[in-house]
Amino acid sequence: MFVAGVDGCPVGWIAFKAELPSLATSVEVVDLPSWLRKRPPDLACLGIDIPIGLLDGSRACDKAARKLLGQPRGTTVFPAPCRAAVQAGTYEEASVINRQKTGRDLNLQSFYIGPKIKQVDDAITPEIQRWAFEVHPEVCFWALNGQHPMAHNKKTEAGRNERLNLLRTVFPNMHLHLDGKPPGVGKDDLLDAAAAAWTALRRYRGEASCVCTPERDEKGLEVTVYY
Repeated sequence: MFVAGVDGCPVGWIAFKAELPSLATSVEVVDLPSWLRKRPPDLACLGIDIPIGLLDGSRACDKAARKLLGQPRGTTVFPAPCRAAVQAGTYEEASVINRQKTGRDLNLQSFYIGPKIKQVDDAITPEIQRWAFEVHPEVCFWALNGQHPMAHNKKTEAGRNERLNLLRTVFPNMHLHLDGKPPGVGKDDLLDAAAAAWTALRRYRGEASCVCTPERDEKGLEVTVYY
C-alpha cells in the first residue's frame, strides 16, 4: 500500500509515492485521470496540486490559503476559474466567461493550468474525493515548517534548498529523486509532488486539516485545501 502526491508538469503528472509503513519512496510520471477513474488497488490516499471543485464565484479555500501564507507566498494561490471557463479555447474567451460568471477576469496562470484542471474535473467525483483531494504545495510546506511560510521563491536555488531540507525530515532520500528526476520534470514540480505526498500521508494517518470549512460545487464536489 502507498500514498502519493501529484503535480502537473510539462510531460503530464509527476507522482511522488511513499510505501506504507516503510515510507520507501519512488517517482514516476503517471496518467492521473486514469488513476482517478480506476484507482490503483494499493493506493491509500492521493494529494493533488490542482483546484478541485469549481464555483461561479470566489472559493473560500483560496482566500483562506492566501491568508495563511501571507505575503509574498500568498500570491502563489491563484483564483480558481469557474467550470465554464476551463472549456474555452483562448484566454480572451475564458476571461470573458469567467467575468460573466464570477465578476472578475481570469488569472493568466489559472488559464495556463486550465487543461489540467479540466482533466481532473472531468474524472473526479465526490466518492473519489474520499481518497483523492486538493492540496496546495505552499500550504503543505507552511504546515511542515511549523506553520511558517517559506522565505524564498521555489524557482530559486535558495527556495529549492529550503524546501528540500524540510522534505528530507520526512523523506530522507529526497535529494536522490531530484538528482535522478524523469526527463521533462522540473525540480520544483518534484518538490511540490513530495509535499503533496506528505499531506496524503497525514490524511491517511488522520492528522490532516483543511484551510476552511468545505463548500460544495454544483457537482457535489468538496471545495477546500488540505494540509
